[in-house]
Amino acid sequence: QAPAPEPLVGAPIEVIGQRIADRLSIAAKRGARTILDAVASDEVRRLPDASVVDAMRRIPGVSVVPVADNEHPRDVPVAPVVRGLTQAYNNVTIDGQPVASTGIPDAGSNSTSRGVRLDILPASLVSRLDVVKTFTPDRDPNAIGAAIDLHTRSAFDDGARPFVSLEGGLARPSRSGAVQSQPALGGHGALTASRTFGASDQFGLVLSAHYRQLANNSTVHGTSDSGYLVFYDADGNRVEDDGDTGNGIPVPEQDKYWVNSSSRRQWGGSARFEARLDTLHLSLLAGEFHFRDGYIRNEVVIDPKSDTVVDQTATSGHFDAASIQVGYRDGVTRNRTRLVMGEARWEPGARDVVRLSASVSQARMREAYAQVKFTAGLTASGSVKGSSAFPVDYDTSTLQHSFSVPEDSYYDLSLYPLAYWRKRQRRALSDLGTVRLDWSHAMAPGDEGLGFAMGLGVQRSAYRYRYTSRVYKTTDRTITLADAGYVSGVSLPYNREGLKLLVIDPVKAWALLEANADSVYLESDPDDDLADRFTHRETSLSGYALAHFAQGPWELEAGLHLDATRLSTRGYMEVDESWQAAANAARYAPLLPAALVDFDASEALTLRAAYSRTIGRPSYESYSPGSSIEFGTDSTLGDGTSQDVSVSLGNPDLKPRRSDNFDLSAEWRLPTGFDGLFALAAFHKGIRNEIFDAVTSGYTYDGVYYRYAKVTQPTNASGARVSGLEASLTVGSLAPVSRHLTGLGFSANWTRLEGSLDVLTSAGTTRRLGQLVGQPGEIRNLAMFFTQDGFELRGALNWTSTALRAITPDVAYEDVYWAPRRQLDLQARYHFGAGLSVILDVANLTEARLTSVTGPGRAWLKDSYSVPRTVRLSLHWGLGN
Repeated sequence: QAPAPEPLVGAPIEVIGQRIADRLSIAAKRGARTILDAVASDEVRRLPDASVVDAMRRIPGVSVVPVADNEHPRDVPVAPVVRGLTQAYNNVTIDGQPVASTGIPDAGSNSTSRGVRLDILPASLVSRLDVVKTFTPDRDPNAIGAAIDLHTRSAFDDGARPFVSLEGGLARPSRSGAVQSQPALGGHGALTASRTFGASDQFGLVLSAHYRQLANNSTVHGTSDSGYLVFYDADGNRVEDDGDTGNGIPVPEQDKYWVNSSSRRQWGGSARFEARLDTLHLSLLAGEFHFRDGYIRNEVVIDPKSDTVVDQTATSGHFDAASIQVGYRDGVTRNRTRLVMGEARWEPGARDVVRLSASVSQARMREAYAQVKFTAGLTASGSVKGSSAFPVDYDTSTLQHSFSVPEDSYYDLSLYPLAYWRKRQRRALSDLGTVRLDWSHAMAPGDEGLGFAMGLGVQRSAYRYRYTSRVYKTTDRTITLADAGYVSGVSLPYNREGLKLLVIDPVKAWALLEANADSVYLESDPDDDLADRFTHRETSLSGYALAHFAQGPWELEAGLHLDATRLSTRGYMEVDESWQAAANAARYAPLLPAALVDFDASEALTLRAAYSRTIGRPSYESYSPGSSIEFGTDSTLGDGTSQDVSVSLGNPDLKPRRSDNFDLSAEWRLPTGFDGLFALAAFHKGIRNEIFDAVTSGYTYDGVYYRYAKVTQPTNASGARVSGLEASLTVGSLAPVSRHLTGLGFSANWTRLEGSLDVLTSAGTTRRLGQLVGQPGEIRNLAMFFTQDGFELRGALNWTSTALRAITPDVAYEDVYWAPRRQLDLQARYHFGAGLSVILDVANLTEARLTSVTGPGRAWLKDSYSVPRTVRLSLHWGLGN
């Protein structure tokens, strides 16, 4: 734990709200041996932002990202990117112990990645959030980006005084109920209470509970899910989708419009029992947290189906035919996290500490959604072709392109035959158990001379994933949108003709499935679900030893960490349309060194330097057999000379990513009165064994070598590098400048990141990108606050530059980037006294959108999501604040 903030010297100022949170964060940073940044709760034990992820965006070197697949809304951030490295490169702990997670939806609707979705955990759980940017051997080494530790409240905080924090309020989004009916207001509440008891107050108990609910709308405008742009030659004929840019004039593949309705609800609680019995300290934390994310998508997609464009200019053109898709998707994702964490800390001597810790946690995700689609241009055989009733004129004169079709045809619902009904389910279950024993001698803050520490631990985890998909179609083309749809009053966002959203009534649409059973057939093969069914197990035995030396202004620490991991994955493999059980197994045992030096150059200035080696474990599905061998029409099972054989494989031999990390930092405490800190940090990470899908030729199956088989398999095929500079300045008061500015303070930070990534192409060559996936080039934060007579006003601005979102290895112009984004948040508080406060929060005041770009010069729209403004009004009452 960090030391308490040092008392102010000089003219007294009122320390509430953002100011006390900043002071606690500074104390945590200066009290740590490593390079660390923190976000702390304020005097009423409230984070300065509504969620853990929102609070993290204020930290130097941290940006945040939403779910980036095509089946979930993007209007809230879910995970941090630390120093350009996504959640898969960072570990998350609660009070230093790992927590199970089902991961974060990745590029596809039926996949997940490693990492903890932090928006599932309540902000009320956290008293301080640490982002540890340098690795020490006593930590989990799966932390190339950072180790993120969430500290919960202790009953012995603040001198063990009884504490109660009760907050409740209402929230209103700027967008709601545009298509489906939604409540205009959401509610939230949180209760945290702690006290000590016993003859000498040696026991402590903390109870916490929370609830949050909010429904909103978001709009989306974009192009297709892949192959975002098309090109034509000088005669107007479409060229191959192989990187050929034809006449050099890009045309968006589609004009896609979504109107989303989201309904999110979180609830849960935790209890922490503690005992301080002379030399023995005990702690037990138990919690359960639920997150329900409901999502409805109404969509219209205008899709030109002509291979020829006419009357083309640099920003316009005409197609003779198009198909138009009208869809409805309705689903709910449910997440539940349960945990029990215990620790016994024994101090047998004045300078010795023995710590035994254990934890069990389980995370469960269940998702079910249904989709119905009607498509104009659907032929009698079920294929999609262009309809001459829908000629298209397109306009790309601005980033938000627009396609126009005749209104008479567009609003004729009888022209949209039913395409399919679809039901999908995803389930994931993650179990995690750990036991660890640590011993340290002369390692406490202030201990001088030589110290030692060592520890042993075991961690066992299991991850089970299931995915099912059922697609029903009909041969009856007389079933149309006229039977189950209507024209809404909602305009398609950015459509320059003002076309209205066509909406499907789901009750009527699904009733058509039963009413037309004679013409309905199941198109999907249930056996294909086995491709995405696997069970992954890992056992890691870890051990470390480190030495510590402190003398005067110097503090040195060095050690080694051994991580011996054994894993096995069971799944299924498809061979010539037949699925068979398969299993993979592997192991690795890297020895990871780390060293750091701290030097107190003066009472106010601390210099730090560190080196460490860390790892990034591959995703679960990279190990999964999840494989197939497909024989084309001219190939035969057993014929090694077959020319049309495709193989997709998992890779049990994948090595974890490995990073060599170099860090330097300087921390200067500002002169008394400013109540602040200036910090500067530089770092470099060289990452080996980066993972990409490699394409090779030749494969042996059942004793036969298929020499021409095309084999796709994840492999350690490239390297990556990222370097950066982080600067931060916190000023609690400008009183030394003028007594009239006593109540004014600010915090600001700036991060510059430079990265590179070698991408493997299908030809076996590599191309170099200037960024890692998720990495922005620059991050800026500015928060200003004013405090006087119990009133506080705070404004926080976050700006993130262009960041790489997704890579298309063979076609560079199809790489996708997050566009620069600026978000402004406001907060006002008034403390009435007697522990009562009123708090007004405004998130995303300007309703800044979340936009992705692609194409030549990154000048073409991939998609653009609206992020509603949210206004929250809360009452807070506290005892012991």
